[in-house]
Amino acid sequence: MRIAGVGRKWFGLTPLSPSPSRPAKRTPRYSRETADVRRRQLIDAAIRALAKGGIAAFTIDMICKEAKVSRGLINHHFGSLDDLLVEVYQSSLYESVSEHIAQARRQREEQTQHQPEAILLALVRSNFQPLSFTRDNLLVWLALWGEIAVNDKLRQTHRRLYEAYRGELALEIAAIATYRGRQVDAAGLARNFIALVDGLWLEWCLDDEAVTPTEAEEACLGLLESALGSLR
Repeated sequence: MRIAGVGRKWFGLTPLSPSPSRPAKRTPRYSRETADVRRRQLIDAAIRALAKGGIAAFTIDMICKEAKVSRGLINHHFGSLDDLLVEVYQSSLYESVSEHIAQARRQREEQTQHQPEAILLALVRSNFQPLSFTRDNLLVWLALWGEIAVNDKLRQTHRRLYEAYRGELALEIAAIATYRGRQVDAAGLARNFIALVDGLWLEWCLDDEAVTPTEAEEACLGLLESALGSLR
């Protein structure tokens, strides 16, 4: 029922007129992230670039396109493209190994729950776990391996990480050999083990039907067990 004389006023209340439409907020082209998150994004983007196009694709433009960030962020977070390449090398090839090494060192320092057999097994299996033993990782590995020969900063990083890895393997091998009363060249066996891992990775990259991850792991464990006895 309409009340005379009231018109559009309802009991003294005037309906609010619709507010003028506001333009939708534009989504920023680049989002703000914490430094650690942004560094991780750039490293992951650089790894994807290497997997897609090898070392030729490791450019500021390609990496920033993959990460969807502005070009200046690489220098801001890493200093240079070579510094980013070093981080990629450490992350893509040695991250899992480095975690096991750090765990073993903590156990030795604390002298608690240090089991050389378990550490050695973990180091072996870290080379062939499904997340690592992939086609993309192999392509990244080959690109980085070729670059080591001509990039001094990357070569120094490789030498440091390789020596840490070989040293940790040798320590665990020596501990097991001593406990079991076996005479073993721990440093030599560690070197041969790493060479076998590299060779099996390369063989699988050339022909993924030549060897399976399980066969590769068994071959590496077989090398160690021939000198140390059963590890499983």
